[in-house]
Amino acid sequence: MDKAITLLVILMCVATVPAGSQPADPIALRQQSSQIIPADRNSALKVTIATVGPLLGPPTNRYRLGEQVLVVIRMTNTSSEQTYVSVSSDLYQDRPKLTKNGQVLPYTKWQTYLLSNTSKDQTCRHEGMPERILLKPNEPTVMDFLMVVDDTREPTGALPWYDPLSPGVYELSIQRRCEPCDGPMVESNKVSFEVVE
Repeated sequence: MDKAITLLVILMCVATVPAGSQPADPIALRQQSSQIIPADRNSALKVTIATVGPLLGPPTNRYRLGEQVLVVIRMTNTSSEQTYVSVSSDLYQDRPKLTKNGQVLPYTKWQTYLLSNTSKDQTCRHEGMPERILLKPNEPTVMDFLMVVDDTREPTGALPWYDPLSPGVYELSIQRRCEPCDGPMVESNKVSFEVVE
């Protein structure tokens, strides 16, 4: 009985396909969809970052000493045509730049080590397998978040980009890659936040 029902469903599906049409090929569809891009694609992509409270809390620009600092990343396609962008690990995709008093702060030793290894081994090309996300014209879309620093009292275990921050005012921007593994990056806006005791 189950075989008969399955056969009936298949026959109904085949009957609804117009004559002469080809079945959908997911790879061909992905290739076609990735070709829906404006002529100067990267100039049509806008990256916006905003600081939020620990554990993706409400927007804030003030953190207590040792508290987790997170940034939400949004992208907007400013062209009149839809386009696809890649989403993968921030290790392959994002390059934050954090400054205090005009001085650029270094990444954590662990993050620096991982960046060096993935670059040498071309890990992204072999294991990255990024997801493609559709950006419709002029619709800001939350793409990701970036952990600037983790909480020192109750660490989440996620890999932060920076060591715990001392009190003071910081300025952050990121460069975000829109294609898998390599290619040009798009610069975000700059945000300022303060760490207090």
